[in-house]
Amino acid sequence: MTSHAVRTPRRFLWSTWHTGLTILAAVSGVVYLWALNLGQRSEYYAAIAVSMSQTWSNFFFGALDPAGTVTLDKIPGSYWVPALFVKAFGFSTWAVEAPNAIATVVAVILIAVSVKRLAGPTAGLLAGAIFAATPIVAAVARSNQPQSFFLLTLALVLWSATRAIHKESLGHLVLAGVWIGLAFQTYMLEAWAVWPALIVAYLFFVKKSWWVRIRDLVIAGVTSLVVSLSWIFIVSMIPASARPYVGGTYSNSPWEMVFGYNGLGRFSSTASETAAYRSFTPPFSGTASAVRLFNEQLAGQIAWLIPATVLALVILFVLKFNRALTVLLGVWFVTFAVMFSVVAGMHQFYTSALAIPMAALIGIAFAEARRQKVLWAQLALIGLSAVTAIVIGLAYPSFLAWLPWVQVAIAIAAGLAIYFADALSWRRTWWVAVIAGAAMILTPAAWSIDTINRSSSINPMAGPDTGFGGVGGGMGAKGGPDGKDGKDGMSGKDGMGGPGKGQMPQGPPPGMTAGTMPQGGAAPSGMGAPGGIGNTANSALVTYLQANRGSATYLFAVFGAQAAAPYITSTGESVLPIGGFDGSDPVPTLEKFTALISDGALRFVQVDGDSKKGGPSSGAAGSEAVSTQIQTWVKANCSLVTDSSVASSQLYDCAQTK
Repeated sequence: MTSHAVRTPRRFLWSTWHTGLTILAAVSGVVYLWALNLGQRSEYYAAIAVSMSQTWSNFFFGALDPAGTVTLDKIPGSYWVPALFVKAFGFSTWAVEAPNAIATVVAVILIAVSVKRLAGPTAGLLAGAIFAATPIVAAVARSNQPQSFFLLTLALVLWSATRAIHKESLGHLVLAGVWIGLAFQTYMLEAWAVWPALIVAYLFFVKKSWWVRIRDLVIAGVTSLVVSLSWIFIVSMIPASARPYVGGTYSNSPWEMVFGYNGLGRFSSTASETAAYRSFTPPFSGTASAVRLFNEQLAGQIAWLIPATVLALVILFVLKFNRALTVLLGVWFVTFAVMFSVVAGMHQFYTSALAIPMAALIGIAFAEARRQKVLWAQLALIGLSAVTAIVIGLAYPSFLAWLPWVQVAIAIAAGLAIYFADALSWRRTWWVAVIAGAAMILTPAAWSIDTINRSSSINPMAGPDTGFGGVGGGMGAKGGPDGKDGKDGMSGKDGMGGPGKGQMPQGPPPGMTAGTMPQGGAAPSGMGAPGGIGNTANSALVTYLQANRGSATYLFAVFGAQAAAPYITSTGESVLPIGGFDGSDPVPTLEKFTALISDGALRFVQVDGDSKKGGPSSGAAGSEAVSTQIQTWVKANCSLVTDSSVASSQLYDCAQTK
């Protein structure tokens, strides 16, 4: 297969490409990294980074609490680097969010480099800029959610997969499979959604014999499968008594966690549909439909260039660009778009993965149209992007409503520049491509830059409302109840993402480092009691617990990880999160819990009448939740602490049972 890269003098390549790439990386770095330490963080994921930083066992398993009682409900690949940052620099908002920002900047560079090799510097820089300017990409880059390392590994897949197809290389195909396997470690089954595109492109367009093509795909597929399942297999081989309980499961099985809870469970609405695994569907992106990506919750996050992407596919076919690469990127885009349209529920930031094939397709289509001097294709891409910006912009009239019209004005200027540059045969037209790029991404780029002012780590979003529930909704209006992945269930004042009443203070207290108590005994507020919304855990409670716990392993026990998280991040000490993430995990069992009390490993337990009772502990219909059993036992057998400093905390002392 022949390369479609633009032939340009080496000096021009250096002066334009390297300068452009440096500027692109620098601007992306500023947008993603600026003032992270002053922003918002998901306390749940921050607590995981703290716990994982304390022992190598916690690090490998992804322990939710420092004592290694239960894991988070995902493979911990996305948290290994943040845990290392906490280990190296101490705990802070910056330490748990900077790795995501850096990973996204690297992804921007990788996408630009990969596309440049296929269609020249213009294509590469435009593709990198489109990805960097996608609002939901910027929003998640400025958070400690688990998406950014998934995007980085997908960018590595793009680099290897395009080389595998373009060079018909088994080595690069296998490498692409390895990167898909590593992507699986960061976001599980979603990573495998790249395989249909790779299979179709390699099987039907690579010029090798059928037998060789099938053999190559089998080798790469098996390699990818081994890398993907390595963590699951290792964990499943370790006795349950020698590791933490696997979160999100009935059976303490990593297979159930990945393929049930995080797989089939995302396509079913309730756990009653099956007794084999738990079910969870985040309710933050509207109902599944063919036009879901354009609904109120998602349009401003990802939809700006979806119509242009569809047009880019048409242009690449019309211009007879490399069919194999067009099919690879086209099937990749369609697979992810369909997946996000039909899944039962999801966070908005899941859709950020779409930005990679979208950026590549548009960048290549525009550059190829420039190379072949096809005026209609260039103008159509610019014009459709501008029209889409107007349509989406009108849906959010209170937020930068004037900006799409500026984009239209620039689009007109870009069209005129392209026309005269071609008509007059101007030699150096890099500035034309810059204007054209601005005409396509101006409005979403402005939304992305605005994320600096609108921190939303709990449920990362860009635009006028970064609240927990979705655009226009704030907490509870459209997002549903106390959430998943956002964990804390808080969005800030009036659901707008900024610090507000009942929200965790941002950044560590003065003098805070991992595993230490903040100076002055300060403790977090906003997440102290079960349920995670509107409750407080003040310094008096932490001071009382540390003064009276004796030799207990756990500072105290609470119901659910949301309640435990702020205590873990502020003290670095072991807090027992009964029931795991939402109180539904059967860990510890009542028998194990009472054994902890008898052995002196646990003394204090905080309960709350509004806390979640959790789901069934065994998957059997009607069985009583373990967390409910424990709460009942605590209230019946332990003494309510009446000390005036903690009297309102619903704290029970189990040192001497009734």
